Amino acid sequence: MTSVRDPGAGTPLDTHLHAFVRTLRERGMAIGPGEAITAAEVLTVLDLTDRGQLREGLAAVLLREQMHRKTFDVIFDLYFPVRGGFGAAGSGPDGATGSGGEGCSGAPGEAPDQVDPLKMPAPDTPPDPDAVREALRQEAVAALVAGGDHDGIASQIVEQLGEYQSATGTAFSSYQALKALNPQTLIAAIANGLLAAAGEDGAAPGSFEYESARRVARSRVAGLTERVQELTSVAMAARRGPEAVAQYAAPQLPENVAFFAATRTELHRMEQTVRPLARQLSTRLLVRRRRARRGPIDLRRTLRKSMSTGGVPIDLAHRRPRPTKPELVLLCDLSGSVAGFSNFTLLLTHALSAEFSKIRVFGFVDSVDEITDYIDPSRTLTVDTVVDMFDRVIRETKVARFGGSDYGNVLRTFVRDFPDAVTHRGTLLILGDARSNHTDPALAELDELVERARHAFWLNPERKASWGTGDSVADKYGRLIDMYECRTAGQLAEVIGRLLPV
Repeated sequence: MTSVRDPGAGTPLDTHLHAFVRTLRERGMAIGPGEAITAAEVLTVLDLTDRGQLREGLAAVLLREQMHRKTFDVIFDLYFPVRGGFGAAGSGPDGATGSGGEGCSGAPGEAPDQVDPLKMPAPDTPPDPDAVREALRQEAVAALVAGGDHDGIASQIVEQLGEYQSATGTAFSSYQALKALNPQTLIAAIANGLLAAAGEDGAAPGSFEYESARRVARSRVAGLTERVQELTSVAMAARRGPEAVAQYAAPQLPENVAFFAATRTELHRMEQTVRPLARQLSTRLLVRRRRARRGPIDLRRTLRKSMSTGGVPIDLAHRRPRPTKPELVLLCDLSGSVAGFSNFTLLLTHALSAEFSKIRVFGFVDSVDEITDYIDPSRTLTVDTVVDMFDRVIRETKVARFGGSDYGNVLRTFVRDFPDAVTHRGTLLILGDARSNHTDPALAELDELVERARHAFWLNPERKASWGTGDSVADKYGRLIDMYECRTAGQLAEVIGRLLPV
């Protein structure tokens, strides 16, 4: 591709696009050479001054999964800013420098047609921090009541409240900016403004209008908070380069987020991967069953076919198979440290329920109880419904006595109280980190369960390097049962797809 220079760009456009694609790949996106070439061709026909058109055009050719869009958008903002060069520090659209002239998307600074009410008339007089903060709070309330784009007020917040001096020079902190602004305290003022704009300023607390206004206010404050964080990253990219900032600013792809580190928001993003993964696994299982399932040898047909080869049975004839589906028994750790992992695994296996003749689910913390009846097979499970279900299970069943994990007591109780749960027709999946608080691990009981089951596997959300450290007995359990590291949704889907019986 011929090198083309954008008027405000700090690097050739083709080189810049290559860096953009490389960063997307480093975050885990599958982008082939053909897609990268198509993206370069797209740039020759798009209006490069229209960021919306540019964003959608590149997304159309580079994104394979819609659930990767959030990561794509963050990296796009770092590489293709609202104004100025492509990540060139200190080069604004007119060559200006300074905190308001960085060439980055929404980088601190206002658009050319905006007048910043916070500019001080005397540059040698330092502004009063309290006055700046209060003025920004009022501006934020007015902007959020009006709705629309948050970029203008978010840029001012980053510029006025987020700037600080680091060892390497001027830097920006979204934590510092948001702590100074404390946007959560603006919800009441925004809600009152929304009610006044709708002519409902007399609405009583608790009324439909009042609660609706507060819900809208909370949503807009959350949007402003997120935008401040994004624009802070963009401002840092203008100084340190987008590749360096993308390492910490761009969110992990949902399937690559570690269960232990996942926030509630990230679990919701991971939830989007369940249906696609379930479809892929169902297709894979169907193909494996078609290839693997053959009935027993039909001796009469085999001998008849062998007549054409001198009585030598070269081609074996099989009876038609009787299609059966396996049973599945899930033993899930519901303790807080691994609840997110059990949550997602339950979502995935529930989505695959059509592939099994029977599914029984047991939960445990330091004791065990069956929780199959808490799962409605007719309903689509979500992160929120599973979290609520786990809360009910812990309150209403015998899964927890004292609160600390005790795998030994769980295994002994499971063998004693549910002797018919695991049979030679079923597959046993144990989900947990195998950290037993230095209690007896009950190895004999685990060995008995493994002997009973047709297949038995243990899925562990901890790094393999941590197995056997501290109070972990994963190394001991691993000698009796096949144990697999499943730290992310991607690893989990790969392991389940490989292990599930046909």
